[in-house]
Amino acid sequence: MADEPQTARDRALARARATRRETGAEPPPRRGRPMGTRPPADAPPVDDRVATLATRYLVDGYSADEVAERLGVDRRWCRGIAARLRGGR
Repeated sequence: MADEPQTARDRALARARATRRETGAEPPPRRGRPMGTRPPADAPPVDDRVATLATRYLVDGYSADEVAERLGVDRRWCRGIAARLRGGR
């Protein structure tokens, strides 16, 4: 390492490592890859007729998950509508 020229950054990093060793401090967190994103959700109903049909299924007693799967709409949208129908929201 004596052959290589040391930059101010190299000296600062060495100083920080030495300080951490002396004090027993934890090393700073590593910058890793960002967390993966969740898979895209199904879209909320694009058409009012689909929304009406989904609401009708929910009123008839189908679960929000069944309606979302059958009609290809967002599960959270179906669950929100079901909660409104139950008086939850």
